[in-house]
Amino acid sequence: MFFNQKKIQSMESRPKVLVVDDEELSQDFLRFFLSKKFEVYTSGSVDSFYSLIANIDFDVVLMDVFLRDSKDGLQLTRELKKNEKYKDIPIFVMTAHNTTRDKNEALNAGAHLFLTKPLDGKYILNLIDEVLKKKTSSIPS
Repeated sequence: MFFNQKKIQSMESRPKVLVVDDEELSQDFLRFFLSKKFEVYTSGSVDSFYSLIANIDFDVVLMDVFLRDSKDGLQLTRELKKNEKYKDIPIFVMTAHNTTRDKNEALNAGAHLFLTKPLDGKYILNLIDEVLKKKTSSIPS
């Protein structure tokens, strides 16, 4: 399984964000905004997600709910949250569906935040900044 593979250490000191979305346009949009402050990686499939998460220490994951693949974003979120190594990574779940049921399912899967598409790039930048500041300030010295 992907959780036992060795991590690759990055030379960059910027926080790392993983965007999991099978729509290339969404990946490009998020990469454009997020790369201003973060080291951004994108995944359009479950296989590439497993490869990236196994080899890079991410600070935040943006996870689309609907992936045209063997698993959806909520299944991947549950897997991360059940694993000791990944459980503390904030996951922002993204979807075009904005129902109470969708939001509850995402939060029950372990999502930190529930975001509705279309996304606002500046808003996402600020959200990630806030989450990372809280995460950093809660780590004991």
